[in-house]
Amino acid sequence: MSKDDDRLGGFSKLAGGLGDLIKVLTDLDKSGNLPRHGRREKDGVVVEYSVGKRTLDSGREEPSPPAEAPRARSGQRTATRSEVELLEPVTDMFDEPDETLLLFELPGVDREDIRCLLDGDILLLEAKADGRLYRKEVLIEAKLAGGAPQLRLHNGVLEVRLKKAA
Repeated sequence: MSKDDDRLGGFSKLAGGLGDLIKVLTDLDKSGNLPRHGRREKDGVVVEYSVGKRTLDSGREEPSPPAEAPRARSGQRTATRSEVELLEPVTDMFDEPDETLLLFELPGVDREDIRCLLDGDILLLEAKADGRLYRKEVLIEAKLAGGAPQLRLHNGVLEVRLKKAA
């Protein structure tokens, strides 16, 4: 190995291997009887290859036919792409002495399109407006008094108040 080979490291080996590969492929092409796929060995270099089907008029490979989508079993639902955009609203949370206040930005949402549930220590908010679905889950760490959250919507900002236990 020469001093240049040491300095270049594995690059010289890679270049030599690519040169051997090109020689083998050139010899296969000159022979004219190149099968579509196979494995050849020449001078210690093993080459596995696969050649696509070619057309006579264009000289380009024909595209392979698209794979069929797997069919759903009877009674099984399949997922379809929805035109609804799923967004997470901008949220502010304030921990006050007697309540927890949450503010959600919900532009274009009407009060009747809002669903707000408190399940244990998790608050779930869902709201729909013009092809958008706002969804947010918030972990509430304070001990809360029983009761439903108080909601107030004003200018696209939803105010949620949760009373704390005494």
